[in-house]
Amino acid sequence: MENFVVQRKSPQELSPENIETVKKLCLAQGFGAHARPDDISHLYSGPPFMGGVAVIGVLDGERIGHVVASKYGDSTNGGGVQYIAIFIVEKPQRGKGYGLKIWNAMWETLDKNCSISLDSVVNMISKYETMGLQPEWTNREYIIPVSAIMQKYKMSKNILVKPLNEVGLEKVVLYDTLICGIPRNNFLEKWTTLPASHTWVATNESGNVVGYIVMRQGVDKEDMLVGPLLSDSIQIAQKLLYIAAEATDAQKSAERLRMTMPVCESENPNATHTIENDFGTKAILETVRMYNKKPNYCLNKMFAICSPGFG
Repeated sequence: MENFVVQRKSPQELSPENIETVKKLCLAQGFGAHARPDDISHLYSGPPFMGGVAVIGVLDGERIGHVVASKYGDSTNGGGVQYIAIFIVEKPQRGKGYGLKIWNAMWETLDKNCSISLDSVVNMISKYETMGLQPEWTNREYIIPVSAIMQKYKMSKNILVKPLNEVGLEKVVLYDTLICGIPRNNFLEKWTTLPASHTWVATNESGNVVGYIVMRQGVDKEDMLVGPLLSDSIQIAQKLLYIAAEATDAQKSAERLRMTMPVCESENPNATHTIENDFGTKAILETVRMYNKKPNYCLNKMFAICSPGFG
């Protein structure tokens, strides 16, 4: 490994070549279902949405792996979160110790005043537990036909839903912070302006936000990707899903909605039960969200996370 080096960079230091590496590895290793190349370029270029760190492994001048740790909130009072995302090493270079060097370089750089978080596949949970992380909930990914959502969730108009530009991002950020326990201002500014994305906001009669949903184009024409979906009730979440499905059908932009729901039997036991019972579908993928320090989140109002690998 004499010709292997690890480069630590802040997100704003990522060059176009670095971003191309992220895109190439994401698509090659299966993250392509959750992010188009244009989305990755948008998230990782320009003003950064995170105050974290990107670690890139370079072998003989070629970038062969990377990991990104996003940072949300203020860590001065122990209130921030660093989310470890898209840790990938090219398949031909695995099992040679390069991934461990990339991981260790990232781990040493993390702000330990923050809560540290990641989404783990099941067979890696025990490894992350040795680092002090504990499972908090299970992420279950579902694919639901647009036509089925429109048929099942069509309802009265008593839940007011508006596009984001009629409500304002500031109100959505405040609502998101109450549920997620940390401010994600810069991230949401990026996420809600992804290419081919749409955001709708549910409000009550007083104009207060009671839910919102972001939907963006999938890699192909088959799926639109939903997340986050946060709301005060399952009924509001259903209404927002209906609005998203209705828009998808009108634009003929996809045939299905893909979403990843957080599940914890002690906190939101009815979330996926509703999806599975309503549509007779089962999860196509499960991961586990882990933290070393649990943030003050409100899981019973989370109906979909942003995306696996992106928080």
